[in-house]
Amino acid sequence: MQNIPSKFTDVPERLTQEELEKSAGRFHITAAWVAAIFDPVFAITDYINIPQGWSVLLIIRLCVSAITILTIVIHRKLVFSSFIIAFVPFSLISLQNAFTYTYIDSDGLLGQNLNYMALIVGASMFVLWHWRYSLFVILLSTAATALFVNANPDLTPNAFFLRGGLLLMVSAVFMILLIRTRFNLTLREIKARLALRASYEEIQHQAEEIKRINENLESLVRERTASLERKNKALEEYAFINAHKLRSPVASILGLVNILSKMDLKDETQNINNHLKETTERLDLIVSDITRAIEKGDE
Repeated sequence: MQNIPSKFTDVPERLTQEELEKSAGRFHITAAWVAAIFDPVFAITDYINIPQGWSVLLIIRLCVSAITILTIVIHRKLVFSSFIIAFVPFSLISLQNAFTYTYIDSDGLLGQNLNYMALIVGASMFVLWHWRYSLFVILLSTAATALFVNANPDLTPNAFFLRGGLLLMVSAVFMILLIRTRFNLTLREIKARLALRASYEEIQHQAEEIKRINENLESLVRERTASLERKNKALEEYAFINAHKLRSPVASILGLVNILSKMDLKDETQNINNHLKETTERLDLIVSDITRAIEKGDE
């Protein structure tokens, strides 16, 4: 009989990962489609705010969108971990945003940092993965952002931090913590659900086993009852034979003995008759005792 999981750690890891993949996959695929559709749309803002580089950024956005859609299609055929579906567009759009710092001036810093924050907030809502993946993307984005900000002569580190950069960093830390919290809560919910399912299945198994035991008991009771009925019937037949068929010849012998005892017999014959009478009377007592015992057993 299987053991009912008493702790979440009793849930098999394979089942946990399968359920986690199902839960996270829905979010990651949704996030990937949102990124693939809306990232090229934001080229309109590039055309307005960054006219000197909007064409290059449009090409980059279209490439990011195409790679994201290709990742989704490949996932359907190869069925790899869904976190890659979120990892690919998140990383590419982060590098894309970092590259955008090449074309903006100090006046456009705040808007660009807010756009970057929107990406981070969106990731906080949709991504479900281990915290180290979030940390890797943030470190990659930080390095790329620092590279392109330093490469732009119109930007300075002080201007970057004063115009939304510091808030962007805080948002990145908040994103890591939020994704980690949602990931752990989802994992615990999955383990609790699987443990509850295992407990329910075990209860069902026990109920079926009890049902089989009850059915076997009923079968044994029926067989035992039938056996007792056969034995009772045999005892009734024996009681009838004992009370009537066996008792009748004994009574006849006693009658003959009484008749002989009243006749004038020789001493030797009389002794034999007396001995026969005693033996027959004992036999009669035994038959009577058997009859009473059977009748008492029936009661």
